[in-house]
Amino acid sequence: MTIRDRLRKNALFFSILLYYLLGYFLMNELTSHRRVFYHLDLPFESRIPLLPALIFAYLLEFAFFAVAYLMVDDLQFFKKIVLSVFVCVTLHFVIFAAFPVEYHLRPDVDPERGWAYLVVDFYYWLDLPYNCFPSLHVSNVFLVSFFMERYKKGMGWILFPLSFLVAFSVVCVKQHYVADVVAGMFVGWFVYRQVFVE
Repeated sequence: MTIRDRLRKNALFFSILLYYLLGYFLMNELTSHRRVFYHLDLPFESRIPLLPALIFAYLLEFAFFAVAYLMVDDLQFFKKIVLSVFVCVTLHFVIFAAFPVEYHLRPDVDPERGWAYLVVDFYYWLDLPYNCFPSLHVSNVFLVSFFMERYKKGMGWILFPLSFLVAFSVVCVKQHYVADVVAGMFVGWFVYRQVFVE
């Protein structure tokens, strides 16, 4: 990859991260002022315990982006990755606006109980309980896993188990319903199939 290509890659990477993060928190704030919300919890979900240590698995989403950024050395392929993430994130924003889901099962967290509880408490403060369905966290990690397996055979053996760990964590840190996770997996796969058409 030439220096010019690397500069383009950097610009694409930081642009899509900015679009994702700014857009997400803007949608989160706007949704908080809505009057009608949907709740998608199944009867057993209120009994799922908070597992605060899994907040560190939850935060792995950004490691997936870093893997794609550091490993992909083909600008055209990287452009497809960025397009995939753009489509995926935009699709979520549209669904968040049309179908506002509120996660209402968050427990009270005592940050004095340790680092994991402190991080969970901070994340609850930062990320209001909206932008739930589908889970953008889950969509992104599965999307990255699909295209990294395509880019380098065998990467899926590492990334897909970690993707399922992230999917498990979003439920056990009380951020998402099970329905959000299933829908997030589907959206990640669907966007991949649309962008990486044979």
